[in-house]
Order: sequence, then structure tokens, then C-alpha cells
Amino acid sequence: MKFTFKNLGIFDKETTVELGDLTIICGDNNTGKTYASYAIFGFLDIWNKSISFDIPEEKLTKLYSDGSIQLDLNNFIQTIDETLTDLSKDYIKYLPKIFSSHEDFFKTTKFKAFYSSNNNYKDNSFKSSVKTADNEDILLFEKQENSSILHISLLIEDENISPPSLSMTKHFINLSIGKALLGSYFSNPFAISSERTGISIFYKGLDIKKSIFVEQLQNVDLIFEDTFYLGMFEEVTSRYARPIKKGIDFVRDIVDVHSKKKSQLIKEHPEFLKMMQEIIGGEYKIESNQILFVFKKGRRKERIPVYMASSAVKSMLELYFYIISMAKKGDILMIDEPELNLHPANQRKLARLFARLVKVGIKVFITTHSDYLIKELNNLIMLSDDFEYKDEVLKKLKYSIDDNLLPSHIKVYIAENKTLTEAPITKYGIEVNSFDKEIGDINCAFTEITLAKGI
Repeated sequence: MKFTFKNLGIFDKETTVELGDLTIICGDNNTGKTYASYAIFGFLDIWNKSISFDIPEEKLTKLYSDGSIQLDLNNFIQTIDETLTDLSKDYIKYLPKIFSSHEDFFKTTKFKAFYSSNNNYKDNSFKSSVKTADNEDILLFEKQENSSILHISLLIEDENISPPSLSMTKHFINLSIGKALLGSYFSNPFAISSERTGISIFYKGLDIKKSIFVEQLQNVDLIFEDTFYLGMFEEVTSRYARPIKKGIDFVRDIVDVHSKKKSQLIKEHPEFLKMMQEIIGGEYKIESNQILFVFKKGRRKERIPVYMASSAVKSMLELYFYIISMAKKGDILMIDEPELNLHPANQRKLARLFARLVKVGIKVFITTHSDYLIKELNNLIMLSDDFEYKDEVLKKLKYSIDDNLLPSHIKVYIAENKTLTEAPITKYGIEVNSFDKEIGDINCAFTEITLAKGI
């Protein structure tokens, strides 16, 4: 995935970001890291809601008359660059909603998403449906693995049920073509903002008019898969930037929804639960309709409401429940300052967690100020090579054989001079000069002071 932008917040130069399996943005405060991450998250979160293709009218007519059609996706991939150009222009108009800001703030912004020819959409199968209010399929979309043909069926056997309107059918066909072509290319994003500690404390009071949304949802006749029809939730206004708003929504649903689900990741790799528990020093439980933190105190287990727990426990709440209830291959996990409130030892564990997520097919995107996080990632990069006595080193330093990270899987950018500069990655790891400079300055200052004091 590759994006370019200009006049986005502090970025007044044309800036290019190509995402890796692990993408890291470092830099001083107020250098645009959050602007970049929010803008990319917003695009990944909504691109499929407004994508549009040129669907032949005769195909639509045939669908209504015969009940089924076939579309060759090769015809649409040929114009995908133009499609993404138009989509990017539309997205710029949506940026004020992503950032919850005034429209004039982005009036000169440029943003472009690019398609890579390395993406082979034919490899993936695809199936989705549109259902009636009675949960009956009314439109069915299917694409087989290693095929370019999208099969579309209009499933109306009851003459008392009216078919969807032409405009609605076109909308759902556009969504399906988009997902079939780009669903595995534009990763499904999950964002965790740096405001997460406050969200975990005050989420019950940060109600975003959910009752209004539920009332609207009850009046909808058609639902597309598990998503809300036509982004209807966006009609409910919010004072928060989209990643923060999504975080609030997620935490508010932990008790009733997310605590009752088990993610594909945990089903296939249950060891991730133990890794999360080691980082937070306990686990979260739902009791009496509230989130509790459970930890060992001597031989006993103590239970306290999460709002009474440490800042570290509160800051890890969203990541924990994402891992256990939603995480799946093809996602991109986007975290602002993952080191927030964590002891250096737990920052190192978090680096290992990110490397493990990458290895099972979940991309990770972070902004960070943590030298501990970067240095531990460097250790994992060096462990990606085979070398003599490697087994002895792993055992001595308590690393697993899975604790490694290939340099080719990583992209690192430094936010500086109103743009993002790609940082070099060598066999020894990531070079972040701003971190090294500050550490050097601190050490020099310590030496000067101790010499002056005659210590």
C-alpha cells in the first residue's frame, strides 16, 4: 500500500508513505505523525463505501430479467488507477470528518492512494450477500479462488418482495467489485489512539447518541454483510476524530459484544492471549456488566474495576480485546504511541508481540517515541539471520525461535522538515538518529557533571 499527500497538517511538502508489514513513524513532538496515521487510517476505513465503477447498463438489465449475471473483474482492474484517483479526490472532501475539523482546514490538501501490480486479486475467493430485514438473502456475490469472474444473483422467489432499486443494486455491486479487487490489498484497519487511557476511564459517559443509531438501524430494510448500511453511523455526529470515535465505540461494546467473541487469531494462535496477559500482569474479566482487571496478589486473585487499575492496564484495554475478539489475518493494527504508560520491560515485550503479529499475517503501523521499542525491534532483526551459537543466544536471552523480524518486512519513516523521510534499515536494525542523539547528549551531560564534581 502506497500513499502520497501534501498540505496535510504540517506536511506542506509532497510526502510518500509505502506501508510494510511493520510500518513505524518516529519523530519529535508536533512533526505530523498523528496526521499521517489518521489520514491513512481514515482512507483504509472508508474507501469501500464510496468506490465507483463503470457498470454496463445491459448487465444491470440482464440481472433484473434473468436473475443472475457474471462480471469479468479484469475489465475493472484495467481502470483501477483512474478509479483510485477519483476515490482519493472524494476522500479529500471527507478529511474534515476524519479529523473532526473545519472544512477549510483541508481545502489545499492533496491525497492519493496507489495500486500495486503485485496484488493478485484472483488468488482470493470472495462471498457476500445483501439481506432483507427478515435476514433472507436478496443479492448474492461470489468469486472463486483463482478466478476473475464475479457471479451476482438476484434471489427473489416471493412475488410479494420487491427487488432493490436500480441505484441501490448498483451501489452494492460497486461495493462487491471493490472488495473482490481490493479487499485483500487495502488491509482492514483497527486504530488505537493515544487518547485510549481516557477512553477506558470515561467510556460510559462518552455516549455518541447510540440510541439514535439503533433507532435508525431498525428502519433499514437491507444490510450488507456485517457492516452498517451506507455508513449510516456516520450520520450520528461526533466531536472526536474518527480513530478516537472508533475507539470509544469499541470500548463501549466490550461488555455486550467483544467479550463474547473469540478472534480468528486466538483460535489459531492461542499463545497471543498469554503474551497479552504477561504484558498487563493479569487479565480482564466481565462481571456485573462492568470490565474488571484480575491480577494475583500473593496467593489470591484480586478484582478491581478497570478505571481503578494502573495507567498501563487502562492503556492496554483496547489492544487486549482487539487481540482476543477481532484480530484476523489481513488486518492492519494502527497504534499511536504503543509505549504509552508501559515500563521498558513491557515495551520490549510489545515489540515481540508486534513481530509475532506480522509473522501470522497482521500488519502493524505505529508512531513512537520509544527508544526501547526500536532497540528491541533491532534485536529481533539481528535474530532473523542464522549464525553460530544462535540457539545458545536465544536460550540465554530468553528469546523464542519465533522472535525475529526480516528487515525487508519493515518500513520506517522519520517525521522531520515537514515531510516523512525513510530511515535506513541494516542487518543491525533501524537507525533513528534523533533517539541516538538525545541518548548521546544525556551521556555527555552526565560525564561533564561527574567530572566537574570530581566524582
